[in-house]
Amino acid sequence: MDIVEIEKGFQETEAKIKKLAEECGNSVEIIRGGGVSDTIHFIGDTRKISEKEGYVKELPGISKIWDVSIPYKNIARVGAGKNGEVVHRSDRIIHIKGLDGLTRTIGNGKHIFIVGPDSPQTLDQTITIAKQAKAIGEKLGILDRIILRGGAFKPRTRPTDWRGMGWEGIDMLDKAKEETGIPYVTEVMDHTIAARVAEHADMIQIGTRNAQDFELLEEVGKTQKPVILKRGFGNESEEWFSAAEYIANQGNLDIILCERGVKTLFIKEGYCRNTPDYNVITHAKKKTILPVIFDPSHVAGDDKIVLQNLLGCLPFKADGSITETIHEESFRKEQKCDAAQALVMDIYEKAVKSILEYEKTIVPLISEIDSYFTQRSKH
Repeated sequence: MDIVEIEKGFQETEAKIKKLAEECGNSVEIIRGGGVSDTIHFIGDTRKISEKEGYVKELPGISKIWDVSIPYKNIARVGAGKNGEVVHRSDRIIHIKGLDGLTRTIGNGKHIFIVGPDSPQTLDQTITIAKQAKAIGEKLGILDRIILRGGAFKPRTRPTDWRGMGWEGIDMLDKAKEETGIPYVTEVMDHTIAARVAEHADMIQIGTRNAQDFELLEEVGKTQKPVILKRGFGNESEEWFSAAEYIANQGNLDIILCERGVKTLFIKEGYCRNTPDYNVITHAKKKTILPVIFDPSHVAGDDKIVLQNLLGCLPFKADGSITETIHEESFRKEQKCDAAQALVMDIYEKAVKSILEYEKTIVPLISEIDSYFTQRSKH
């Protein structure tokens, strides 16, 4: 039992279901429909509450009970009723408030721009990029679509590589947020500090190397902060979705899936760093209710092809992108991690302009094409 359909006006039944969910360790999300019924979605591990299905079915106003048969129940797009009926769940819309009073919305059809340094290395670098990002947002009228990124804690393949500024980096990101009002996302690698990082960051990122660190996923879910979950570089889509379910089982559906490329034979030596899987963006949006963004930096590994990879995600309807940038070219030789793939901010601004032009001119044409396939599927 994952979804319950209830007729409007049965507040006492709603209250009983909420109480039952709490007793079983679940939370609920009520979707107010436009017709005569609403739906109540149980969030978390639903095995215990499913044992109470007989009780729920007999409550006044309950019209249908739906199950989700796939492993990632909380985030699945489709559920099935007891008599074979199908319910299609709506997109998850995620809201992130900034100190500037603006709310960033992910999943509403407008591309969200997550941008900033690979990692906060100096205070000047971090604040300068944040100010540059703010200037782009104000100039183009999209400040409510700008989020700062920066990895204070860095997972590295080799233990001798630079691994970030740690809590000093968090302090730099905090200062950049205070200076500009822009919310930020940073990576968490250790489940023991997830709650502490969540006291500072507006969003938490799980990187590709930790995409199946299940204890970390659960702790990050408990923070109730929005989470960017990168796909593991060797994960099939269902493994990716199931990793997201670990977060959702903690009652947190504010999850953004992020495609960042997979490892194949055709990498490095000037080709690319990872192979972008654009099709998985469409697949993830079909199979789950979660927004999906794209990381053009890690698929490229070279700033000369970041822009092409970024623009490549647009026809697949990515809800946004997360891009590594550098505040000035002269800093590249000082950057200690992923310097080769960092875009200078003036080039990034051109990328943003290209995306906005795409939204204005191409998206309406794509919508017309989509309507053809939608109509065809009805016949």
